[in-house]
Amino acid sequence: MMTIRARPRHLFSWGFDLHFDDASVVGFDVAWLREAGRFDWMGTEYELRREGPWVGNFLLMANGQVLARATKDSVFARRFTVHIDGRELTLRAAAWLVRRFELIEEQSMVGEVTPDHFLTRSCTAQFPQDLSVPVQVFLFWLVVLMWRRAANASAGS
Repeated sequence: MMTIRARPRHLFSWGFDLHFDDASVVGFDVAWLREAGRFDWMGTEYELRREGPWVGNFLLMANGQVLARATKDSVFARRFTVHIDGRELTLRAAAWLVRRFELIEEQSMVGEVTPDHFLTRSCTAQFPQDLSVPVQVFLFWLVVLMWRRAANASAGS
């Protein structure tokens, strides 16, 4: 398992710095008005975005090519089906009203994202070692989107 320590860049920011086991750091920012973002890894710029402005699959792209694709299974569920190199993974909330997410492959939990405390966005993620760093950032970004949606919904009520 690869462990990632995620820290928000600023108090009110949805951008994060991801600190990996091997001491490498990836920083990414989430766009304010859209579900999009970008980051650099090993000299390559990666794009995190939706297929359409506010609809469609969630994509990890580099050099104009789709590297990973996630489909939100339902408008009402915090659950994605993720397709990566012929693999199908499920990223889902661990329970209703909980911010912890689980990564499932073939009915087994193979990873998770767990908040460090209920009052913070700092968290720890663990993903399989055989997933590339860009894919791990993509999975974490999907969780951040769900957290941001929940925060926006609670702020509006």
